[in-house]
Amino acid sequence: MKLDRIELYLDADSSHSARAQRLVSLLKELRKKWMIEYAVISTGQLSNEDIERIGIEIRSIPPQVRGRIVSSRHNVLPLSRTKRLNLSNTPIILMRKKSLPVDVYPHLLGTKYFSPEDSLEKILRVGPADFLEARGMLEEPLLKIIADHPDSLEEGMTFLDANLKTDVGVVDAVMKDRLGNLVVVEAETSAKDSSVAQVCRLSAGYAKSINIPPDKIRKIIVCVSYEGQLAATCEGSNVELYRLEFRRVI
Repeated sequence: MKLDRIELYLDADSSHSARAQRLVSLLKELRKKWMIEYAVISTGQLSNEDIERIGIEIRSIPPQVRGRIVSSRHNVLPLSRTKRLNLSNTPIILMRKKSLPVDVYPHLLGTKYFSPEDSLEKILRVGPADFLEARGMLEEPLLKIIADHPDSLEEGMTFLDANLKTDVGVVDAVMKDRLGNLVVVEAETSAKDSSVAQVCRLSAGYAKSINIPPDKIRKIIVCVSYEGQLAATCEGSNVELYRLEFRRVI
């Protein structure tokens, strides 16, 4: 599956100009690297009929893909509580294949919040095909397993937090080992060399946010599968790699 087009919807009068610049920059990088066309559309270009149509298209995306899309007290999402486009509070990314909507950001899938920036950064990193194949549908259950059973990774491991925002992105999970060391976890359906760079970047960002040296934090990738020489890359970067496996009991 290949993305044909990514649409960025903005409210020109909102206070999201810095975010808008970042999103447009990411879209330009995506077009250059992955040849994905994009459009930037402001509220002034939308008629009432357009606004209604876009809302219907967003709601037409399967719930198992787009999760929750209606804003609540704790999460700013594409639709307001009255089911109107929520552009005064957030930019909206709508992804299309053959003109049909296939995904929207931000959204809340399970307990994990996916921002517009997160989605574009991940496509840039792994490519549109791999992004659409995973789209968080498996990564969210992975995070739930980690949160509910942290000792499945290591005896004495405890879960602290999930979806922790830093200046450089969102940390999937933060844990603490039995010696009191903090652990940053990156959950990936199919991990690649780029996953190593991601967990290192997020770990450094988290260390900065709590004012401790980066080398005081353990870095872990949890995946279902991995590609290439990832184990060697992890070893060379002081990153631990865990793969989810099922074993027959009887």
